[in-house]
Amino acid sequence: MPNLNSAAGSWVIRFAELGHDSTNADASNHDSNNRDSNQDANARPAELSPPAAIRKVDPAYPLQLMRQNVGGTVILYAIIHADGTVGNVRVLRGVDERLDRFASQAVAQWQFQPATKNGSPVDVEATFQIPFRPPRAGTDF
Repeated sequence: MPNLNSAAGSWVIRFAELGHDSTNADASNHDSNNRDSNQDANARPAELSPPAAIRKVDPAYPLQLMRQNVGGTVILYAIIHADGTVGNVRVLRGVDERLDRFASQAVAQWQFQPATKNGSPVDVEATFQIPFRPPRAGTDF
């Protein structure tokens, strides 16, 4: 879901399926009959559809921080749950503790139509790149 527009710039969101079930693979090492049936079941790739944002919240970016030229891109990790809520938000790469906090609070409020795998809602992990760009010098704000 690239290029979501915010007041500070475009967001980039990347997602991947959360966790993998390795129990079938472990069991298949012990029984050739299980291995054959597991291979048949795994021959058809699962279809993962992306989550879609239905409620977006831009992070706060106080004028004082803009005037102090505090900016950069905050990168967050979060889980987009099967119910569309966002949880487990944490900073992967921060800029300033205030901007990191504003970005985290905003992402936690987003709501998604969940990702689906073979038509069923699933949890996915996501990274959010959130730019904070102060206006260029000489701009009157």
